[in-house]
Amino acid sequence: MTPTIPHATSLLLLPGQQHHYPHQHQYQQQQVRYRSNRSRRGLYDGKDIRSGNNVSFSMKSTKRKFKPNVFVKRVYSEALDDMVGPFHLTASTLRSIDKAGGLDNYLLQNADLYPEGEGRDFRKKILKRMKNRERLLEKQQHSRQEGQEESASGN
Repeated sequence: MTPTIPHATSLLLLPGQQHHYPHQHQYQQQQVRYRSNRSRRGLYDGKDIRSGNNVSFSMKSTKRKFKPNVFVKRVYSEALDDMVGPFHLTASTLRSIDKAGGLDNYLLQNADLYPEGEGRDFRKKILKRMKNRERLLEKQQHSRQEGQEESASGN
């Protein structure tokens, strides 16, 4: 005897129809990986504390933690033209900063990795400095154009 599905007719859909379940939300949440408070504060490049086992010669396993290789360092920022920090950063973050072409590029490219903590604060400072430089350049270009127009009309 084959099992029957209750309300089997409600499961049949015509082409172009979608079935709406009562528990289905309009905005579904994305699955977010847990991050420790420690890694939220610093530039950890996705690294975090992991758990595992120490395995002895007799194959007896005991629980242990694998901690990220963290340094407290100051890093040079081209936008701020100064050493900034100190940052809590991992060895992989240092390699990623080199690969991105500097701290400024790294923080601007990886904004989603640092929604809080040291990374967000310095990214805001970098963006603010870049906007100020753009305004200054626009003012200088505008004043040069006015100077050229005055010299052209004066001749």
